[in-house]
Parts: sequence; structure tokens; C-alpha cells
Amino acid sequence: MSSRIESITTRIVALPLEESIPHPFMGARTQKATLIVQVHTSDGCTGFGYAAIESTAFVGVVGSIVNELAVALKGQDPARRAFIYERMWSLTVDLLHEGASNLALAAIDFALWDIAGQQAGMPLWKLLGGFRDKVPAYASWTLWRHHSIDRLEKDSAAIVAQGYRAMKMRMGNRTLAEDMERARAVRRGAGPDAEIMVDALWGLSATDGVRMARALEEINCSWLEEPVREGDFAGLAQARAAQAVPIAAGERISRVAHLPTLIPVIDHAIIDVAHIGGITPWLKAAALLDMHNLPISAHSHGLVHMHLLASTRTGAWIEWMPWLDALFVDPPQPRDGWFHLGEKPGLGLTLDEAALQRYAVK
Repeated sequence: MSSRIESITTRIVALPLEESIPHPFMGARTQKATLIVQVHTSDGCTGFGYAAIESTAFVGVVGSIVNELAVALKGQDPARRAFIYERMWSLTVDLLHEGASNLALAAIDFALWDIAGQQAGMPLWKLLGGFRDKVPAYASWTLWRHHSIDRLEKDSAAIVAQGYRAMKMRMGNRTLAEDMERARAVRRGAGPDAEIMVDALWGLSATDGVRMARALEEINCSWLEEPVREGDFAGLAQARAAQAVPIAAGERISRVAHLPTLIPVIDHAIIDVAHIGGITPWLKAAALLDMHNLPISAHSHGLVHMHLLASTRTGAWIEWMPWLDALFVDPPQPRDGWFHLGEKPGLGLTLDEAALQRYAVK
């Protein structure tokens, strides 16, 4: 007899960031508020999923959606992920399948895939096909727009010294001349061989995006990410038409149906497994990108994305920010800039109950 979903439980934690990070429209980021979702089955499996945002209030909204879905999913066979996903999609149709509803679906979907791996006795990356057993990571926890030029140069050198061969810096809130001075500092620190990705955080007009792309040729930039306003596909096309540096975008894509519009205007896809609604739709997006021979990289969620990119032919880079590490017992870590995939079943993550208590939001 197949197992059944007995319950779905939620908890909220807030992990303080070591350094406050100013954001152009969200204010200062000081914490990573996280909804912990656990799906418990009748055969003793517990699958783990989560949703991470900056605001505990917003995370609470996602938690309310998960708790509502939990009532409808009780008694379902967790192996019927496609059926369950369609059920969740239908139940949240009034929420328009954007934002909070997608994060809620993703958190439950993570947990169901975690259970699938546990029940099969296989790590998720192998269950999904196991195309490769390691994935490169780029450093993305520093090189912020408020950092001094001196710090940018020192931090980029330190990243290389830790074994990483790639890093991301943020640009776009200064004149292009000032931004390029900062980009040159990162190149000096990183050396000639490191890959440097640049994220403009949706802050430019199409014309300024073209100018930045052309200027970044000087430092041999690996990609210019999200140069124009979210949803401005025509602007992305204009930036890409300059043929200066590769254009990367897509982290805010919320539906697989948006991929045909995105694909012709980018060189590199950045797909967020939470924003698109979970592993189930992410795999569909990855299949479309594979058909067009486009590389796909991660936005955040490294401990989930490492399984997905390892399973996918065109999988490329993990964006690595170790901000959620404190929630787990001995979480995977990159070695010499690579995540080496292990053999623990499912997602292979063990929650640290003491940490959950320490960072709990009442």
C-alpha cells in the first residue's frame, strides 16, 4: 500500500545577516525570514521545503497559504506529485499564481520531491537523471553596490583565494563611469582568469543597458544580468542585440508559459525554482531551455538548485549565498568553487532543531 500525507507543518524563523545590505527599493536587508515546511507521511518520511524572504510578515502570508493547502492534501499519495501540483494550482487560482502563491506551492513541492528521493533511497540529483556529479558555484554574498572600491578589490581577491573561479558584483546606481571604475577594481582583485558576472538589478533603461553591456567588454564580463525593468522583454532584446556581452535574465519568471517570450531575448537563463513555483515546473522550464541549447543557472536556493543543475544537460552555475546554512546540520559546502553532489537520499538536508528554536519567530 502506498504511503499517504498525514500532515503538513510550518514554522517561521529569521536568520540575521552578518551585514546589512541596502537595496534600491526594499530598504536595508537585515535578515532572511524563512518558512520551514515539513510534509509528514504515513510510512515515516518527512520531506523538507521552505520559502525565504526578508519580511516575517510576508513569510507568514506564504505560511497561511501552505496551511490552507495542507487541509486539502491530507490523505494524498505523496508520489503523485503531478496530480498534487495540479490540485494546488487549482486551489490557488484566485491568487493569480504569482508571488506568495508560487512560493507556497514551491515549498510543498520541494518537500514532495525530497520524499520521493527518500522513498527511492536516492539523492534527488540522481533520481532526476544525474547528468553530472558536481556543479560550479559563483560567490554572490559580497561585492555589493554600497561597498567601497578598496573593499571590492580586497573581497574579489579573497574570493579567488577561497578557490572560487567566478563571482558576481552589482552595478547600476551610479554613473557608468563610476560603475566601470568599480568593475575595474573587481577585475584587479580577481585577476585575469576569474569569471565576473554583473547584476544591474532591473535598474536601467534599454539604452543604458546597451551602454553598460558595451562598457563591460573591457573587463571581459561573463554576463550582464537583468539590465532592464522586470518584464521588459523588448529592452532585453535591445541589450542583447548589441552583441557586447551575454545577457542573462529570468529570475522573476513565475510561469513556464513565459519562457517562449524570454528565450529569444537572452543568452543565459536565470530561473528561480521558488519563483516559478517549485521543482515540478522548473523541470519543464529546463526542458524548454534544453531544446534551445541555452544554459540555465540558479538564482539563490543553492542547496536545492545544486540537485536540479546537476540533473540538467545545460545546467551551469549555482549562485552561492550561505545565508541559510545555520538551519542545517552539516549542510553541503562548495569545495574549490564546486558543489560535489552526495549520496544522501532526497535533498540530503537535516534540519538543526536547536537552530530552529534559536531563530524562531513566535
